[in-house]
This record gives sequence, structure tokens and C-alpha cells, in this order.
Amino acid sequence: MTELRHLARFASKLRLEDVSREVVNGAKYCVLDSMGAALGAVDYEEIPMACEEIKEWVSGDAPRQAAVWGQGFHLDVFQALLLNGMMGHALELDDVHTRSKSHVGAVVVETAWTLADALSSNGKNFLEAVIVGYEIMSRVGIAMDVVSSRKRGWHGTGVIGTFGAAAAAGHLLGLPEEQMVWAFGMAGTQSSGLWAFLGEGSTCKKLHPARAAVNGLTAAILAKAGMTGPEHILDAPDGGLYQAISDFFDMEELDRDLGQRYEIMEMDKKPYPCCRTTHHAIDAALGLRDQVFPEEIEGIRVETYEVGVLQCGSQAYPKTPVEAKFSIPYTVAAGLVRGRVSLDEFTKEVLEDERIRVLAEKVSVVESQVFSKRYPRRWGCCMKIFKKDGMVLRIQIDDMSGSRGCPMTRAQELEKFRGLAEPVLGAVRSRELAEEILRIERQERVPEV
Repeated sequence: MTELRHLARFASKLRLEDVSREVVNGAKYCVLDSMGAALGAVDYEEIPMACEEIKEWVSGDAPRQAAVWGQGFHLDVFQALLLNGMMGHALELDDVHTRSKSHVGAVVVETAWTLADALSSNGKNFLEAVIVGYEIMSRVGIAMDVVSSRKRGWHGTGVIGTFGAAAAAGHLLGLPEEQMVWAFGMAGTQSSGLWAFLGEGSTCKKLHPARAAVNGLTAAILAKAGMTGPEHILDAPDGGLYQAISDFFDMEELDRDLGQRYEIMEMDKKPYPCCRTTHHAIDAALGLRDQVFPEEIEGIRVETYEVGVLQCGSQAYPKTPVEAKFSIPYTVAAGLVRGRVSLDEFTKEVLEDERIRVLAEKVSVVESQVFSKRYPRRWGCCMKIFKKDGMVLRIQIDDMSGSRGCPMTRAQELEKFRGLAEPVLGAVRSRELAEEILRIERQERVPEV
């Protein structure tokens, strides 16, 4: 039996009764986190305009429709999923699986919820699909070298997300093992997502998990219809995904301890609405803020892993909010000047704050082998602030806020959800939705959003 087939069998046969209560509860809080991140983006950037534009191009009499979250209308499941998927990643507040360097929830939760809505599936089947999707997507990422893949310019979430979406959709559609294999094969051949957006501050990164979700759903539906996909989509000598996007891979990692270790229990939850690679530096800046005033600073040095320097270490001051979300110098300066890094810090008005600009220009980001060697298993940095009087302040962050080593409390996760959902749904409905999610396995169908 191939490793991929083993994954397919697991995805097809998993039942909630076979999963520990800890995993079930962990899954529900992942759903809560992902839904909050998506609901907070209902009115963000081009989301409302995209919803109206797509609505104009799609027939309103599709046989299976699903809600477009927070917008007050339904579309066919493909278009609804595209829009819900973009919402899930728009704020950069969705969860992160560090070993696969990917945003799993923005793909898997959106796929499972939207399809379950269209199928009128019950909450138990929905939650099973979520757990399956997290497991398959994470493991496909773990088995390859995510560092070399990122250095080649691939965005892992878009690349491996198709597998998570196919697994979640396939489970809800009741695909047997053989058809699940086909779905994975077709998912992999649709993998995509590139980092070129960052060089221009483009806003299309949110499209990567959305397309991965739609492509994975498409793969599952086509497999159900009888279209076949290659079982060796990952390791084929000619055209296998892994050798196309990374320097090496280990197929044994795909199913190592499958069903015993659940990757959904290894998720980081984001406290700051920006690239996860900036978070350790933000923690460091906020940790030292009480010891120094911005005007006392001569320079700041952030030592971190190689990918962190590549992805978020640019010395150029950001011109757009997107660039700011991927800038360690900016987020460090904003944290030191304003005492927080929230959605407010990624507005054009704050970008023009001269105090932040001056301080950001004093921040250098360099590689440290200490952090590169343990990445992606553990993300961190060391910050040194050099004061004009010669004093040096130092702090090392080994476990970022929201990581498995420094997790958010359940109360903090609820607070995050409500803070994002209430402006859209109101306080009462937001509280009700949180309660419905936390008992989702007993719901006759997924709640209306």
C-alpha cells in the first residue's frame, strides 16, 4: 500500500468516535479561529466588490447553493467557496501549521463549511471533514522540504491546500478509498500559489487558499463522477509534485503515526494580523518597549531564520498595507511606537507616521544559524536594541504568542472570535455562533452565517 493510499483510507474512514475528546475540542477551537478570521474580513479591501462582481456572473438557480458569509446571499458552491476562502486569509489572522509552513484553516474549514452548507450535512460529518482535511494537508507539507520550496518562490498554502480541500470535500461526499486517491491526484495537479505578489505589494495572496479550496472541491467532485487522478502525484519520477517544488522529500513522513498523532493539535493561532514570520519580532519589541523610548534608539538588530530574512526582512519601507504585513522592520517599529500591532497599524494613515518610518529604518534583519537550524519546527528570533547611551537591550523569543509553546487561552480565542465577528453579526449572533460551533458535532447542520 502506498503512503498516499494510506492517507486516502484514513480520510475515507475516520469517524469522530475514533478521535479523542482533546482532538475534538481542539478541532472546534480551530473552527472558531478560522471563522473569526473570515468574518472579520467581510468588509475588508476588495471583498465586498468581489462578492458583487461574482454574483453578477453566476446564475441564481444553481441546484446546490451555499451562503457567502456575511453578505446576505447564496451562490453556487464553487463561487461561494471562492469568496469564503478569500475572506479566510484576507486579514492574515488565520491559523498556521509551522512544520508545513501553511495556513490550513483558511482552506479546510472554508471548504468543509461551504460544502456542508450546500449538502445540508450534519455537524458531526462536518467536523470529521475538518479533522481529515487538517491531517492530510499538514502531512503533505511535512513530507517535503518547505525551506527549499519557499526559496523557489512557492506559497505552500496554495500548493498543498488542494489536498486538504480534496480530503475534506471527499469525506463529505462519501468518496470510497479509490475515488479519494483519484481526488488527491487531481488536487495535486492543480496545485499553485507564488510569492511574486510580495514584490509589488499586490493584494492577491488571499486568492491562494481560495483557489486551493475550489480546486480541491473540484477534484473531489470529479473523482466522484469517475475521473481518475494519478496515485503517484507526489513522487512520480516524471511530473511528481515534490521534486517539482522542493529539493528533497520523504514519503514516509506522509503516514508516520497516522491516526495516533493529529496535526490539528499542532496549530499556531495568530494574535497579530500580519505574516506569522513577523510575530516573534513583534513579541520581542513589545517585550522591550517598557525599557526604552523610541528616540533613545540608535539601532535594532533582529536575528532570525533564513526564510524570515527572505520573506520579511526587506529594508525598504513599505508602501502599502500588504507590504507592511510582511515587514519585520515596520511591525517592530509600529509595536515600539504604538504599543500594539492590530488591524489599525496596517492603515495608510499609520504607514505615514514619521515616528514609525524613522525607527523602521534603524531595524536590520539578519540570519542566525541558531534559528535556521530548527526552522520550520520552531520559529523564533533574538532582538538587540542598541541605545544611544551605549546600553544594549536583548531578548530572545523561542515560542511566539499563540504557538504550541505559548498558546492562547480558550478565553483569548473566544475574545478574538467575538472581536472579529461582532462588527459583522452583532454581539448576540456572534455569541450564539460561537456556542453553536463549540457544540457543532450535535448540530443537525452547520449554522447559517
